[in-house]
Amino acid sequence: MHRSLRLAALLTPLAAAPARAQEGGGLLAVETGLIVWTVLIFGIVLLVLYKAAYPKILGAVEAREEHIRELLAAAARDRQESQVLLEEQKRQLEEVRARAQEMVAEGRAAGERVREEILGQARREQEEMLARARREIQQEMERTAEQLRVDTVELAIAAASKLVERNLDQEDNRRLVREFLEQVERQSDAVPAGV
Repeated sequence: MHRSLRLAALLTPLAAAPARAQEGGGLLAVETGLIVWTVLIFGIVLLVLYKAAYPKILGAVEAREEHIRELLAAAARDRQESQVLLEEQKRQLEEVRARAQEMVAEGRAAGERVREEILGQARREQEEMLARARREIQQEMERTAEQLRVDTVELAIAAASKLVERNLDQEDNRRLVREFLEQVERQSDAVPAGV
């Protein structure tokens, strides 16, 4: 029905054009019959459009407006949600950074503790080695002193036996004792200092 009304509206001026041309009227000549038919057809077309097409067109436009409003509202919600998510990600990133800094600080502290433990252990081992060396030196000194005593006793016995073998005068006794003491001094000088 819509097509036939549109077609009639388009054909009406074309059908009237040859009649006007025969009458001799120009473009500006007023023809009341043509005006009546044109207004009547325009009214019919307008009534049909008002009843059939306008509600659908207005409904489509309103539906489109509603859809656009919904899209704008959804975009606003999405923007707010993305802002919230962005803030959450920033907060999580800061937490991760803080945890990483804590872990680095803990690693440094653990490294310092291990370093101190190693240094302490090295000091203890050094002190133990020094104590052992001192004990060994002391023991060596005691052995050397004991050996010196043994040697001194043997020398004294040897000197005494020589004195006894030779019954010498006072001057010979003094000379023998001096020689013995010099011999003891030479042996004590032969023992390393600090041992």
